[in-house]
Amino acid sequence: EDGLAQGWFRQENMLFTSWRQWWRTHPQVVSLSAGAFAGMSAEALLFPLDSAKTRLQSRRGFWGSGGLRGIYRGLGTAICGAVPASAIFFTTYETVKTVVDRDASASARRYVATCTMASVLGELTAACIRVPVDMAKQRLQTGQKGGSPLRVQPSLLAASFQATAMRDVAQSGFQFPVYECLKLGAATWMSVDLNQLPTTTSACCGSIAGMASAIVTTPFDLVKTRLNLRASEVTAVAGRTTGRNASWALMVSEAREIYGTHGARGFFKGAGLRGMW
Repeated sequence: EDGLAQGWFRQENMLFTSWRQWWRTHPQVVSLSAGAFAGMSAEALLFPLDSAKTRLQSRRGFWGSGGLRGIYRGLGTAICGAVPASAIFFTTYETVKTVVDRDASASARRYVATCTMASVLGELTAACIRVPVDMAKQRLQTGQKGGSPLRVQPSLLAASFQATAMRDVAQSGFQFPVYECLKLGAATWMSVDLNQLPTTTSACCGSIAGMASAIVTTPFDLVKTRLNLRASEVTAVAGRTTGRNASWALMVSEAREIYGTHGARGFFKGAGLRGMW
């Protein structure tokens, strides 16, 4: 019996060692898995804030779009989209950082520039998944019927993609460089290597950068939300233009409507909830 037990433990140890070596030699898979898990967890935990923000930004207002009722409506759609989108983003982000700058510690300025480019490319690739998912999710959050993005005009989908890309690129272009700069500053102040920075310090740097970038990019998010919630009135706006100009006409129409109704302050509706999210 002792020999059988020793053999079983030896086999299990060899299996664990082989798996550990495989994960170390496949960093892209690690980024893919970690990104998918992080996206799913964040979406599930913070979904009430996202629903409240969407309802606040809608034309009908928070209470007209459902208030606190059905605050988790659309959660399944959000999770199904968050998993592949987050996985694609983090995989692209880590791959670009590895390929472009293998010796990031040589220059802080070069390291920040690499992180900026990596985050922008990651957001652009992930937007291909996020745009149709967000359109379906936000229509469910506000109780609209016909939430499938397959039933909307191509010009509306293109306008939503442009607004989403502008928001995500601007947010990542601001958030990740600020995050990396804060970490570099904290590491210098604490006289430690960047890789040895405490987890709590890195979390604080990420929270500050994320909150600031979310608030600054609220105007893009508001236009995107309004576009995703548009219905039959889209035909009148898009019908006056053709091709690629139709999507830009929709974005300009939304921006003019927001400014004409609420002024410049109206572009930051929901900024507090975005900062918390």
